[in-house]
Amino acid sequence: MKKIISFSVLFILLCSFSIVIQNHFTELVSEKLEQYSTTNSPEKIYVHTDKPYYALDETIWFTSYLVDGITHEKSKKSWVIYVELIDEKDSLVSKKKLFTNNIAAAGDFKIEKNWKSGKYLLRAYTNYMRNKSADFFFKKEINIWSADKADSLELSLVKPSGPDLSFQQIKPDLQFFPEGGDLVENLRSKVVIKVKGVGLKDITFSGKILNAQNDIISNFGTSKFGLGVFSISPQPEKTYYAKLEVNGVEYKYPLPKALPQGHTLGVINAGNHIIVNVKSNETMALSNTYLVVHQRGKQILNKFEPEPKDSYTLKIPVDNLKDGVVHLTLFDATGNPVCERLVFIANDNNKGIIEIKKDKGVLGTRKRQTIQITTKDQNGAVLPSHLSMSVRDLNAFPYNRFHKNIKTYLLLNSDLRGDIENPGYFFDEIDSKKRYLLDLTMLTNGWRRFTWKDLLYNKDTNSFDAEKGIYISGRTKRLKKPYGPVSAPTRLTFYGENIIQEPVKKSNISGEFKFGPFIFFDSIQTIVESRLTDFKSEREADRNILILIDQNEEQPKVNHNRVTKNNIASNLQLENYIKVTKYIQQLNFELDQQRQQLEEVTIIAKKKEDYEKREEDMNNQTDYGFPSNRLDLETDFIDYGQTVFDLLATVPGVSVFNDSIYIRGGTGSPLVLLDKFEVDMDFLSSLQASEISFIDVLKGADAALYPNSGNGVIAIYSKTGNTSFSRNIKRKPGIIDFPAKGFYTAKKFYAPDHLSGFEEATKPDIRTTLHWEPKITINNEGGQDISFFTSDSKSDYLIEIEGVSQSGIPLHAVSTFNVD
Repeated sequence: MKKIISFSVLFILLCSFSIVIQNHFTELVSEKLEQYSTTNSPEKIYVHTDKPYYALDETIWFTSYLVDGITHEKSKKSWVIYVELIDEKDSLVSKKKLFTNNIAAAGDFKIEKNWKSGKYLLRAYTNYMRNKSADFFFKKEINIWSADKADSLELSLVKPSGPDLSFQQIKPDLQFFPEGGDLVENLRSKVVIKVKGVGLKDITFSGKILNAQNDIISNFGTSKFGLGVFSISPQPEKTYYAKLEVNGVEYKYPLPKALPQGHTLGVINAGNHIIVNVKSNETMALSNTYLVVHQRGKQILNKFEPEPKDSYTLKIPVDNLKDGVVHLTLFDATGNPVCERLVFIANDNNKGIIEIKKDKGVLGTRKRQTIQITTKDQNGAVLPSHLSMSVRDLNAFPYNRFHKNIKTYLLLNSDLRGDIENPGYFFDEIDSKKRYLLDLTMLTNGWRRFTWKDLLYNKDTNSFDAEKGIYISGRTKRLKKPYGPVSAPTRLTFYGENIIQEPVKKSNISGEFKFGPFIFFDSIQTIVESRLTDFKSEREADRNILILIDQNEEQPKVNHNRVTKNNIASNLQLENYIKVTKYIQQLNFELDQQRQQLEEVTIIAKKKEDYEKREEDMNNQTDYGFPSNRLDLETDFIDYGQTVFDLLATVPGVSVFNDSIYIRGGTGSPLVLLDKFEVDMDFLSSLQASEISFIDVLKGADAALYPNSGNGVIAIYSKTGNTSFSRNIKRKPGIIDFPAKGFYTAKKFYAPDHLSGFEEATKPDIRTTLHWEPKITINNEGGQDISFFTSDSKSDYLIEIEGVSQSGIPLHAVSTFNVD
């Protein structure tokens, strides 16, 4: 009787514990996944360029696609995209700020002649994406070649394709990936083998799995990508190893040690459904375990197991899932993830097709080609989409249909921890073999967008906001005692085609104000005003206020992890590209020479160096021409943690003692000006070095322009002080003007018209990018026609189209035509 009561109590306690676990942990997982897939959903960016590599003096044409990281539909967060070009020294050489409220945004980078050839990094991100690791930024390697220097080709970097037969002298690197994560004693599991090493992935290997007594347990063989698989049921306290024999040399590799107690997670991808097998080698050990299935963070299924059992099977239909990686995780009774498995879903219901109909398959030189582009779903209905198209010379840019594109990036590479080589292979005419190899690839990779520990237990705080437009922000400070931040009415006015004035806002207790978001392109002249009380006041004292405009945020650190490598061609093809580029440059040079040969006028121009431009900009802000001494904080190395007194101490002819300043030759304190307005010496202590653009020191005759300047003048100019704009505005404290930089407007790709263009008929036409169409919109009404002319080059040409449908289906298609 006692035993019956004891067992009943134990059973009740176990059930109560099960309910507590289920209610707390399962709700936590569901809640965090819901937050991740909605409120905190990530963003993804893909950038389509017109060609894989470039020469100096060319232009990189691109279209960037910004999508929600869960659905791949239009992002509901950001409308602002930053695209950067970074050199081999991790220095930013060019940056574009683009606007889009509908997935795609076009841009371009002009490659200057004086740039160095080498490998550049094309990087794209949103401000919101900065809340996570820079690993999630889009990053693509761009090779830029110099056509003038033969040694700049670095053709030795281009390796012949095919196996590297030097592997005979190298031990192959063999890696093991048990399904679910671990081998477990007495439980049969699949184990994927991956052979790594230069040239080894394309070579077929065969081997054996043996135990410590050299008994053969299983055989295995590798195929494409060096992948193979075998099954094993490890026995307690037994060890196993794989044996390979290569050219008469035998190599041994120990298998991972099996766990004495544990769980396995086996998955069969049957196409229209997946079968999940969960097992444990302990009786009743699956009690209180929790299986979670999600796709890119959106929960598909969860199963809490309250019953004391050691196995169960699930069948999960995939008809309603999007294409991409599905993530399965098994949590044990204590809430720790113990098994993990990735599965790739390729659902026929998500099929998106780009139809390319060409006017002609073979054309002559300088002839019009018209292409009709339509996107359709699996039922043949029009699929509204956003696309971009490149047409390029196949002799200069050979096409590898297995290389990365927008489909492989959004569905595979952007979500996996490892890198997948030639991912296009898995999307090119999918068959059973490719599905099988893709499933083995899933077993060798892990999910990388979040870890369960971070998702469940770390507070998700965002330091960077999603941007809908351009913000103009800054701070207000007192010009007189008591110095420091002040809350003050502030007003912003745009002087464009029309004068637009924003309502007055009061800066906060820290003096901070912010206007926006605004949507405008290029630059627009802007005035910001502030008063200590209100704008109706006529008292001059109400203008004793300093306005400092915030500068652009610091550029994110350069991270070279997970960069999409360039699809480099063969030596012969690169040489052909360089020859064509040199010929184009020679033609352009000769045309420029002809334009400059005027009968009686000789034009001599010299490009201003950066320092000359900077000097001119600073002199334009002054009324006195040239100073006695100058400290330029934007070109000299400055520690922005320094005070103004520290900075002045570095200027020749200036002495600083505590908070007193003297100019050599003077007997007292000099006149101090900030943006041409006189300020007290004490005010300098409220200024930071980061707020200052440059400092001029005037003495003797140079200072005579100003009254009471017998002891010299120290003229300080803030980074957003008075510029040359609006000279008619009477300068007073409490007002500044500056050009506000807007979104970049992409240049138009030069497309010659050989029917009606006079200039085009009189000069040669050689183009490696025959045409670039950055924005093609397919709406419900149907397709779109794109027309362009062929050039003088007889060659085969590739049409490559990439994009995303409005429903979140990534699209990619190619076609070819010939010019004879």
